[in-house]
Amino acid sequence: MSEQNKILVINAGSSSIKFQLFNAINNDKQPHFTILCKGLVERIAIKNSNFIIEIANGDNFIKHEVTKDIADHVIGAQTVIDALIEYKVINNFDDIKRIGHRMVHGGQKFNNSIVIDEKVIAGIKACIPLAPLHNPPALKGLSSFQKLVPHAKHVAVFDTSFHSTIPEEKYLYSVPYDWYKTYEVRRYGFHGTSYRYILDKLTNILNKPKDKINAIICHLGNGASICAIKNGKSFNTSMGLTPLDGLIMGSRSGIIDPSIHGYMCNVKAEATIETITNDLNKSSGLLGISGHSSDLRDVLASSNDKNHKYHLQSQLAIKMFVQRIANYIVQYGNDLDSNIDALVFTAGIGENSAIIRQLVIEEIKVFTLKLVTNKNNDKYNDYLEISDKQSEVPIFKIRTNEELMICQDTYNLLKNI
Repeated sequence: MSEQNKILVINAGSSSIKFQLFNAINNDKQPHFTILCKGLVERIAIKNSNFIIEIANGDNFIKHEVTKDIADHVIGAQTVIDALIEYKVINNFDDIKRIGHRMVHGGQKFNNSIVIDEKVIAGIKACIPLAPLHNPPALKGLSSFQKLVPHAKHVAVFDTSFHSTIPEEKYLYSVPYDWYKTYEVRRYGFHGTSYRYILDKLTNILNKPKDKINAIICHLGNGASICAIKNGKSFNTSMGLTPLDGLIMGSRSGIIDPSIHGYMCNVKAEATIETITNDLNKSSGLLGISGHSSDLRDVLASSNDKNHKYHLQSQLAIKMFVQRIANYIVQYGNDLDSNIDALVFTAGIGENSAIIRQLVIEEIKVFTLKLVTNKNNDKYNDYLEISDKQSEVPIFKIRTNEELMICQDTYNLLKNI
């Protein structure tokens, strides 16, 4: 006998709510998850708010888009639920009994996904100083759906939890030890839900037990990080106390000399630690170097257009972006004693940009990595090995699915309700 259950997955940002609705079919052996719809509420509390819902129709999706005023996250959540009923994806609110929420930062309090109660909410709030840009909107999203669907059970899935296995010598900064003991200053890492999905995928691709897998995974999107997986566990990662550390990103600086904060406060009128940190988060990275865009596609286009005003800056931005990725891959190859089962590119840029994958591989000189050009350029749905037989390490492009991982965690934690 099979049992069907609808699970809503929510990823709430400061002015947005991303969502996916899954159907979990439990056939008493292994649950099977199918996506019923996905969508986005964007520009919450901003003029010309936008709502998009895409309804599954076989292998395709039927898209509906509406521009309307959405004053806050509660109205955004109401818009999501109303649309699910309007488009007959659900019959009524009672159809949704489980909701999984992406939470960016769990600090040292949460090493696994967890059913949400008041104690968990208090713990997430306590982590706000570690993620002031991410945890507050996630809590707004949670509160909004709790009000609208009061009978539903909720699960928190943390980006940081996957990295709780990183050894002390990797996660500690060389700062006074009391900063760690008293103020929890350490490397936490992010994108853990994506890394978990890719690791699970590799067990099938490589036909190898999870605890035997060593891999370097490059999660390259507007936010970007790299993770070294050793014996199936996170061993090192590029993001740190916050998602600002590590790689050059769309608008984030990545790793910098920490004295830049103090220097800029001294030389720039009205600058404060807060304004400089904001600039490093929102005005740096590809945007800062190229001078015109945080979107890699725009920067690539201008780097190839000699008549573009920011042609040379865009070329520089691409070069710096690629070199930083290559340097981390080399470092993590050393962390793994050059025993690497797979090098994986995933997320928006990693999955879709053949030229960035090619430039990164060309930048690595300490071991032999080779791509098959046609495979690197080929379209694919799930994953594709793109390396030549002469490559010392198999190279893959794999489409990640963080929402599915959140769905699975929510199902597993609440499967008896």
